[in-house]
Amino acid sequence: MPRHLSAPAVALLVVCLIPCILGSHAAIAAENSLMQDVIYLDPVVVTETAAEENLNQSSLRVEEKSRSNHIADYLSNDTDISYKRKSNFGDSGDVISIRGFESKRIMLNLDGRSVSSTGNVGGNYIDFNTIPLDNIVRIEVIKGGSSIEYGNNALGGVINAYTAEPTEEARLTLYGTSGGWSHMHDFHNLRGSYAQKFGGLGVSLGVSHQMAEAYLRNNDYESFHVAPKVYVDTAWGGQLVLGYDYSVSDRGLIRSNRADGIPNTDTDPSAPGFDTPIDSAYPVASGEYFAGGAPTPSMNVIGEDAHWVKTRHLMDLKYHQDLLEDGYLELLLFKNHESRREKNYADVAARSQLGWGFNPALTQDGDLVLDRDVTVDLSYGGKLKGGWDIGRHSLLAGVEHKVLESGGIDVKHVDTNYNKHPANGFTGGMDSSDGSPDAYVWGAFLGDKYAISDSLLLDFGLRFDSFEYTPRDLDETMKHHHISPKATLTYDLDDAQTISLAVYENYRTPTLPELYWNSQAAPASSAGNVSYLTGMYLKPELERGVDLAYRYRFSGSGFAQIAGFYYSIEDYILHKAVPTGGGRSWAAYNADATIYGATFTSRWPLLDELALQVAATWQQTKKENDPADPDGILESLDYIPAIKSNIGLTWNIIPELVLDTTLNYVGSRDYTISTSDLERGTLGAYSTLGASLRYTLDEHTTLELYGDNLTNTRYEESWGYPAMGTNIGVSVKWKL
Repeated sequence: MPRHLSAPAVALLVVCLIPCILGSHAAIAAENSLMQDVIYLDPVVVTETAAEENLNQSSLRVEEKSRSNHIADYLSNDTDISYKRKSNFGDSGDVISIRGFESKRIMLNLDGRSVSSTGNVGGNYIDFNTIPLDNIVRIEVIKGGSSIEYGNNALGGVINAYTAEPTEEARLTLYGTSGGWSHMHDFHNLRGSYAQKFGGLGVSLGVSHQMAEAYLRNNDYESFHVAPKVYVDTAWGGQLVLGYDYSVSDRGLIRSNRADGIPNTDTDPSAPGFDTPIDSAYPVASGEYFAGGAPTPSMNVIGEDAHWVKTRHLMDLKYHQDLLEDGYLELLLFKNHESRREKNYADVAARSQLGWGFNPALTQDGDLVLDRDVTVDLSYGGKLKGGWDIGRHSLLAGVEHKVLESGGIDVKHVDTNYNKHPANGFTGGMDSSDGSPDAYVWGAFLGDKYAISDSLLLDFGLRFDSFEYTPRDLDETMKHHHISPKATLTYDLDDAQTISLAVYENYRTPTLPELYWNSQAAPASSAGNVSYLTGMYLKPELERGVDLAYRYRFSGSGFAQIAGFYYSIEDYILHKAVPTGGGRSWAAYNADATIYGATFTSRWPLLDELALQVAATWQQTKKENDPADPDGILESLDYIPAIKSNIGLTWNIIPELVLDTTLNYVGSRDYTISTSDLERGTLGAYSTLGASLRYTLDEHTTLELYGDNLTNTRYEESWGYPAMGTNIGVSVKWKL
């Protein structure tokens, strides 16, 4: 979109012209836009919401829970979504992107409260492993930034997950799966949920336990999760909900399994031994490290049993009050507390390969060389919103406030002999530190869904976003704010055809890690200063977006949909290592980016018992005006395939027995080998085949046999970390 043509002008033009062009043709009511998918995980909820055979009349999809460990698993076949996982279990990095926007530009909400993880110090990615599917009955995926309710880090979209609310009839589910790549007990997932209401008091509970042996060297994983909730009915149709979500996960850091003599980087494929395993029991893969912070060095030689234990507490209070028959008011308050206990143990032989003044006589194999507590997230905040239906108008308004707060790092022990580093004469210390200064985020929104006619819906409004942050040791306070207009038109051409067009601006404020690393790189007085970034303090991102979608519904239960999208992001924030004249330094700074593409999705019932699903996405990304890459060598965003597609068949062999098969294709993906040398690499395209055979034993019990990557394809989602080959599993689900 040309920068001189503002989103408000485009939106106004669209609003004025389209009703005139399309006329006032009467058709079915256009209740929602095509920018949202709804995935029901519970057939009971489906039948309460809509007849299952009619779900194809909107963007709704129905899927089973089986073989899925967390929310991201339900999205893996969506061609708009890309992955860059290092490991199949327990990877808590920035692993997912929607239409080119990675996790830190996606909002994940559980029952209305944000649960996006916080990285090192504040709001940097989504840790899907801490949000299992214990009691979740519905997932909504909003692609793009057309919704006025969600701002801040919701440039790429919003994932809303909802747990089962208690009713007088008890809801009880039990689920278990076990499988693996070598043995049927390589991994397991056990979970259960319960919800019931007793008069004016309701309770719900979700519990799960996951475990996986190490597929990559030292990368074993185990987690436990419990989420109780209490619902209290109050006077005049109100309800008070008290929620608590607790998870603890133990994750082994991946040890380098490359016999290249460089155990701390693994970035040179030409090095002898790069493709030779150190331990033949595991695939050849690169390693991970314990991050430092300026000017503290990282600890990047990982020993046996190196791990962290993450403990997460999410507390929230929600009060919902009905107002007369057509309105409501809702208050949501939340508090986070997340921490990690990190430990590393000595690998003397690997550490000796680096030298750097290391004396192997002073440290023994298996010695504890790092023990520290990292308080990741202490953020808190709240949202107040209300809605009111008046005639053909459905009004929505709200305000929200968040304080992004991180705790400090408490180093209990560090082996300075093991942790010596040559870059700037580090002595090997890894010091304790206080948390970063708080960042303050405000938001407000006002919108209206206006049914212009029975077939034409206009959803429009304004969103205000603001943030304030004062970097440590600087007198200057960073203050920014913006008002973003948004408009979406949805028109039912007839009973079979719907079209939606969204035009909007969106605004993303920086996260605490980005603010911290910018405060190190930009000031002239900082020890971590990067000369060509001096004075370039972070600005929020401003996105101008257009989404267009058209859906045709066949007679029966089939449909086809095509969608296009174009996003221009001004002041796109890059957070990475940058070249500094022979070395590199971590920094966060602004550039510009463009993302555009098209998606096709469809479902055709070939026979009464056989259905075909086909989906494909084409997308392109471009990065510009990067001061660390003035020649545009690293011109595209990392790990986004130009083409992603799948084709699947669902065969109801008999009413109780269903066979599902899906063939996935992911095109080649560019990635950055080195930001210091500005070197770009490419991961090859790959295809995988998955299948499941599901048998309904009775009204309560479902059994399943499933297999992933049945072709045993060798591929990588993230460079240097091979994905799992063929793995087989069985599951059983029981529900009351």
